[in-house]
Amino acid sequence: MKNKLLVFILILIGAVAGFFILSFHSKSSADNYPVPFSHYVHTTVHKIKCVNCHRGVETRELAGIPNIDYCSMCHSTLINSKSEREKIIYQLVKENKPIQWKVYYQVPDYVFFSHRRHVKLGKLECTDCHVDMTKQDSPDLKGFSQIIMPLCFNCHQRKNITTDCGDCHH
Repeated sequence: MKNKLLVFILILIGAVAGFFILSFHSKSSADNYPVPFSHYVHTTVHKIKCVNCHRGVETRELAGIPNIDYCSMCHSTLINSKSEREKIIYQLVKENKPIQWKVYYQVPDYVFFSHRRHVKLGKLECTDCHVDMTKQDSPDLKGFSQIIMPLCFNCHQRKNITTDCGDCHH
């Protein structure tokens, strides 16, 4: 009888713990972002080009992510006082607090990758490698998939570009 009671209590504790874990993880992680950023609003509604915020995309290896100073160029005044999102970014700009962006696309240390080489010289569009950001209304990317070697390799083969290991790996 004691064993059955112990098993029942352990199952009950496990179920309660499972419920809390699942409810915590099922919440949108957008709640954890300081800025509920919308690529859709910036690129589609306001017609801002990717290169305006990701300024290194045509000139450097890294595309770059805008800092609070850059955001303040547009958000130093409250553009839409009815927008909760707008109030959040306005407050961060006012307090000059850095934004802790979530980085989705990260190049491993052993890979050399240049945005300039792919975008400026190779004439690739952002959507050739990244999910279509113009449709993203939340910091949680929908349809996101990590860029992995077979995708790069297949693209290089299709475009008749070198696939020598040493050109990308060091």
